[in-house]
Amino acid sequence: MAAKKKTKKAPAPQSDETKEKENKEEEKSEVVSRKKVIYAEIDDEVTVIFDRISKVPLKQIYIVVPQRAILFQSVVNLKILKRKAEDDGKKIYLITNDSNGVYLAQKSVIEVFSKANSDGFPGSAAFAEGDEKMKITPLKATINSVEDSAPTRLKEKKLSISQILSKNKSGKNSGLDVTKIKNEPEKKKKTKSPRLVMVTPNRHALIGLIVGSLLILLVIVYIALPGATVYLTPAASVLEKSVNITLADYQKNQAALETSQGHMIASYPISHTVRHELTHYATGKKFSARGANATGRITIINTSDTAWPLVAQTRFQTNEGIVFRITDSVTVPAATVDGPGTLEAFVTADVKDAYGAIVGERGNIEPSRLFLPGLREDSRSKIYAENKEAMTGGVTDFVTYVSAEDIEAARQRIRDELLKVATEELRAQVVEKGDLIGNTEAFTLLEGDGSIKTGEVRVFEPAVVDGQEIGEFVIAGEVDVSGVYYDHDGMLEILKSELTLKKSPQKELLRVNEESTSYRIFDWDEAGGKIKLTANIKGIEQYSIDADKESGARLLQKIRDHIAGKEIEDAKTYIQNLQEVNKVEIESWPAWSPTVPGLPENIDFEIRPAVEI
Repeated sequence: MAAKKKTKKAPAPQSDETKEKENKEEEKSEVVSRKKVIYAEIDDEVTVIFDRISKVPLKQIYIVVPQRAILFQSVVNLKILKRKAEDDGKKIYLITNDSNGVYLAQKSVIEVFSKANSDGFPGSAAFAEGDEKMKITPLKATINSVEDSAPTRLKEKKLSISQILSKNKSGKNSGLDVTKIKNEPEKKKKTKSPRLVMVTPNRHALIGLIVGSLLILLVIVYIALPGATVYLTPAASVLEKSVNITLADYQKNQAALETSQGHMIASYPISHTVRHELTHYATGKKFSARGANATGRITIINTSDTAWPLVAQTRFQTNEGIVFRITDSVTVPAATVDGPGTLEAFVTADVKDAYGAIVGERGNIEPSRLFLPGLREDSRSKIYAENKEAMTGGVTDFVTYVSAEDIEAARQRIRDELLKVATEELRAQVVEKGDLIGNTEAFTLLEGDGSIKTGEVRVFEPAVVDGQEIGEFVIAGEVDVSGVYYDHDGMLEILKSELTLKKSPQKELLRVNEESTSYRIFDWDEAGGKIKLTANIKGIEQYSIDADKESGARLLQKIRDHIAGKEIEDAKTYIQNLQEVNKVEIESWPAWSPTVPGLPENIDFEIRPAVEI
């Protein structure tokens, strides 16, 4: 049997339409800077590739992936890589000729390119040495599918092998002559493109693949993504220090001050005459010619079994303090079986009420009950009065006059005010001294423990007399005051220095409360110009938890190692029991996670300032 000779068909020439299409594709090619491109090895895992991506400072990154790379084993790998890159604020593109990789990348919605000037990507050798740019071309989804040409029916009748080899009785071939077939030139067949066959996967295998991928994703999320932030408030306490300091008069102790002997700072004497005046309001009041008191009739009621005599001008008072008086002496009959004894009497309201205020028209009261303020409390229920009709005739019109009490009260007020403003005036003088050197806070007045001395207050008599009808008058006075002021910064530096020396080595000085400064003078040598005093100041110290310092970093690492993987409440209890911590709060992500992440690297710390005491 003769062997059947096969001839290879020449590829069909490209049409003008195909060439034009290729030219258009060529125009769409892009040029990418080498700085944006990283290379994946064939055995690189997703985590290795992401580590390289995270180190590139650019937002758009192109990844050159060789054929049959591990990255293209599953669509899950590409989705995880894309998500991690997006979380890092970056967008990735793939450059590959792997058809399976192109297919998986398009399912993961990742744009794919091919290198326009190369047919393959031999790992990191895709760039020639010195080549700073790469020309790439975008790939479409249809690049991964190929259609075969439709089969055509042969016009010739099909011959079996038996028909070809058998001969009829006449010696002629009953079928087609073999030599004829052998010599017949082969017809050119149209070149067919390879056909991509998609095989439907087994349902159980597909479900298993999906479940496995989800489990892997959950494990990655559970291990790598959870995080926690621990908010620490360092333990703080009040720090107090007392220091003996000598205030030395600058003129008398200049030599000692220049040699800086001990805790000695310069002081300066200051004196000032304080003058002050104030307005005092007259309190005396009397009716004018148009003023009138209210009048009316009351019924006096006696519930006792004996008659009750009342002298003229006996007072009857309302709960509001308005007083009425009877004009004549009367005797109120005793109570009988028919009821209490009663008696009507005429009354007139007083000019002022029980509190010293003018009554006037306020005396026109409505029917009410009145009691006798001169009786004891237990007797007021036995005899009282009622006015069955409203009082009338009260008119408010009075004049104000100066009384002797007003003049004496004004004298006492000006004395108190002078002593009060003397210290304020002296402080103002100290501020003026500082202003002369360009710093109003340069000096501080020494106060307390009799450090400010005042002379005798001189009161200038007001130009008014007792009974003078005026509403107010002015009274003035003056007093000599003296004291000592010192260098503010010099005193504060000594106190801060001593406070810092007393601080614990493991702690830091958080704040110095300058307002807490107090003094106690225990020796005043006026002749030598020296004042010895004990100065006291308070501050707040707290444990130093600083990650940049060795002690702080060691403490934070200790906390990480102990709380990693623990329940959040157990972790808080552990941290709260540390002497360096005053308060702790833990925020975890995701929020529903009941435990601290198992990876210590996923635990962050934030230090909050201690609460001021």
